[in-house]
Amino acid sequence: MREYQPWDESWSAQLVYLVISYELNVPVEMTADFSYPIFLGAFEKKLSGEDFWQAVAGSMVYVLGHQPNHKDRESYVYWLNNYNSNTSKQIIFDGVEQASKGDLEKAIWLFQAAVLLDSSKAEAHFNLGLAYHQMGISLDEKNSKQEAKSCFRQAVQFLENAVELDKQFSLAYYNLGFVYKQLGLQDESDKYMEKGILLGLERIAQSTSPKTDKDFTAERE
Repeated sequence: MREYQPWDESWSAQLVYLVISYELNVPVEMTADFSYPIFLGAFEKKLSGEDFWQAVAGSMVYVLGHQPNHKDRESYVYWLNNYNSNTSKQIIFDGVEQASKGDLEKAIWLFQAAVLLDSSKAEAHFNLGLAYHQMGISLDEKNSKQEAKSCFRQAVQFLENAVELDKQFSLAYYNLGFVYKQLGLQDESDKYMEKGILLGLERIAQSTSPKTDKDFTAERE
């Protein structure tokens, strides 16, 4: 069964796909038949040079975020990481900004793209898990029980990824406890909450301004 995501297929209507000649000084070399996505609005503006390639990069992020199993996923990841090695950090930062404004839909697709671009970043998995957790709570309050449960399952997946990548990630453990509780798995909830609290106390002892359990986290160079 396909897990819930907070959008329908209409997002794809915003894009066009172009095959571009090597003569146009493409910033990352790809195969001759590679097609580049670009927002329809950006295409109609007839952008050129760096403005055009930035629009292409934004469009690739948009596709990866909305359709993480896209057939050209690996090519887009390769292109984006070679075009700008800081893309993942930048979109994590943007996702945190959107989440702080309450726009969880936009935050989710940004974090999903960040996970694909660099799956080794624990904070990307954490933020995506936290966003799905909060989306699940919102859906549950609206009595959309099945969609909420799907969000909680996805939250578990990404929060577990975060603690696998960073064994000291107290916020991820703590939020896992909350999600498991909402899924009715009390033993798992107790285990992860206890771990999160213990690690959190250690962190508090080392810091005068600890984060709360609801904070998203970002890195940006």
